[in-house]
Amino acid sequence: MYTMSLENAYNFFVENGGMPDYMKFCEYINLVPLPQIEYINKIRGAMVSIAIGDAFGSYLDVRHIREIDYINDVLKGEKRSISLSITDDTELSILFAESLIINQGFQPEDLANRFIRYPITAMGKTMKEFIINYHDRRVEWYKSGIESAGNGAVIRCAPAALINYGDFTSLKLMAGMQAAITHMDQMAIASSILQATAIAYLTNLPPFTIKDKKDILNLIDLCGKSIKGIETKVYRTRKSNEIVNLYSRIIRDLKEAIEEDIDIKQLQEEWGSGSYVLESLPLALYIFCRNPNDYEKILKDCLMTEDAETITSIALTLAGAYIGYNNIPKGYVNKIRNLEELLTLSDRLFELSLKNKQNNPYRRMRETISEEKNQDEIHQLLWKGINYNKDEDYRNAVKYFEDLISKSPDLKKNEKIKLHIIEAYEGLGTIQLEKEDYEGALKSFKKALAYDLNHPIILCDLAVTYLNLDDLDKAEKYARRSVEIAPEYQIGREVLEAIKSLKKKN
Repeated sequence: MYTMSLENAYNFFVENGGMPDYMKFCEYINLVPLPQIEYINKIRGAMVSIAIGDAFGSYLDVRHIREIDYINDVLKGEKRSISLSITDDTELSILFAESLIINQGFQPEDLANRFIRYPITAMGKTMKEFIINYHDRRVEWYKSGIESAGNGAVIRCAPAALINYGDFTSLKLMAGMQAAITHMDQMAIASSILQATAIAYLTNLPPFTIKDKKDILNLIDLCGKSIKGIETKVYRTRKSNEIVNLYSRIIRDLKEAIEEDIDIKQLQEEWGSGSYVLESLPLALYIFCRNPNDYEKILKDCLMTEDAETITSIALTLAGAYIGYNNIPKGYVNKIRNLEELLTLSDRLFELSLKNKQNNPYRRMRETISEEKNQDEIHQLLWKGINYNKDEDYRNAVKYFEDLISKSPDLKKNEKIKLHIIEAYEGLGTIQLEKEDYEGALKSFKKALAYDLNHPIILCDLAVTYLNLDDLDKAEKYARRSVEIAPEYQIGREVLEAIKSLKKKN
């Protein structure tokens, strides 16, 4: 999409701002857009869900648990005229989306400027320190980030996923850099990449198709793969002072929790649920994974946690990207004060996503079909070549093997295929030698030798061919090489002795 400009921005950020070089730990993830997905509905679902989680969480945070138990009557119901306001979580996501739309791509300096230019409601400590560095102290934007593993960056990362749902490389570059602007920390960067990867993956899934634990574990494995290797620092939990990082918490602890179906309250007690992203992101993922097809249950479970605003935003963003806007209960949607703004932004993000060819499901399907067709052709060429070898029709075998290598040059490195190709050229060369077509034999034997420079039989064949051409020096050279490589090769020794004898007579 913007690969070159993204790479340039990334290299600048690493070299001049000291951003961790997280792309060197880049295991590729194949995000696969599908033609049956209504992507505008999915993008709307994710963006609106950020606001629902933010607004509901801040409204009910630290209120009496009994109020949350009545969520269906009070908040989901259509009749109650409650209008909820968003806070910094949604505002920062909106600023990120606006920057992408206006610039038609990711421009980190523009995003940093938006963070200091627009008022932000109840911003966190890290954002305040970033603004002091960049705005008040006049530090360069790429050096103003704070070494913090807070959760501010992970909550606002969704737009990076929503315009790159078929392009993991662009997604990882954007998600990591947008985090590093304010949170110059390995875990914070990793958290943004992980959440963006999960959002993109769920955006590509048809709603309500997660059926069992296997589907959930596949999602977790994908999340872990997206950040593997990024965290090289030592991190500790706030609860037990245990050494752990986000990768190990996701790939080990989260999977164990799902396998054992641990109670959310127990997990919150063990992991925590505060502003530390090592606490908030895994817990939000767990809550989503327990009931991925039940938006209402996810919301209610999130609101029962401490720091509900953050947990709810993270988990509902995943849910919204998965089930789509049209499947979110309208009672929740209608409580959001700036709903129209979010829907408009979502539509513009969808339009921007169409500029990335990797997001085009039909193009991806054509590429996949073409690749599969090419693989079928390769298999047919290989199979025909092998069969012609068996029939000792070496001329046709050579023809099919040459077509095979032309279509897939990498197969030259396949040891088993090399044996079949050598057999074909050696067989053809032997026939040519018998017909006294010595130049043709030389050509065939040398092509065989190109696949194995130390093949004693081919070396000996070349020696015999040169012997028939009365070139005793070259004949001796190849025969001697054959015997050096395989002293036990009787024919090679006999040919060498015959050549040496002829040279003496001459």
